[in-house]
Amino acid sequence: MEDSVRHVTYFGYCGEVNTEKVLRAVRERCDEMDLDTVIVASETGRSALKALEILGDASVRLVVVTHCPATTWGPKGKIPIGLGREEYAEAYETLTGNGVEIVQGTRPFAPPSRSIGWDLPTPEGVIDKTLEVFGAGTKIAVEAAIMATDSGEVDPGDVVVTCAGTFKGLDTALVVRAAGSMGFFKEFEVREIVAKPSRRVRKLPEYEFENWKGDLDKYYGAKPEMESICKIKKRGVDDP
Repeated sequence: MEDSVRHVTYFGYCGEVNTEKVLRAVRERCDEMDLDTVIVASETGRSALKALEILGDASVRLVVVTHCPATTWGPKGKIPIGLGREEYAEAYETLTGNGVEIVQGTRPFAPPSRSIGWDLPTPEGVIDKTLEVFGAGTKIAVEAAIMATDSGEVDPGDVVVTCAGTFKGLDTALVVRAAGSMGFFKEFEVREIVAKPSRRVRKLPEYEFENWKGDLDKYYGAKPEMESICKIKKRGVDDP
């Protein structure tokens, strides 16, 4: 294999502010490397819809990995997460209606053993905390690729792009060689960094940390990215 030189984007901030930049960098990398599968971690459908908007007319297959129905903290109260929730039914239908595969499963680094205590040194907890030194986006991007492989939507050994972020939105994209949970240490590879923050969030809640940036108001009350849904639906009508 020959040496290669590629462009990598390092963001000044973590978080939702980087979503569109990540996806445009992913599109360029897919074109450059002739990659045909992109995995996107998305709790509410907002990142997934933006990915469909930006990548929908590219020659790539989009696999969305979502959280089980739950809630997470936020500056104005709890935020519902998990594309299986009723609040996100329109986003879910728009995604699946445009050929997106949606995967929901147990996070490999947050299995039932971690419910005993989040900070106890379980093997999965050690992996989780170790990957987090590269940033939460890197950790979740790796998990999303494993979950997509465990579900059968991605085959072990496939080279794909996987995207995730810190708290909300996307700020990280990696080119990986996929593997399932049982093949993680033997088969999984992080081959290239497409984009990531240059600094990570080091304390919780993430949105209060000095280098997290994004618009969280849209996570309260409004349906996910109605502008994206309208653009996607219009494109479907206009396409021959």
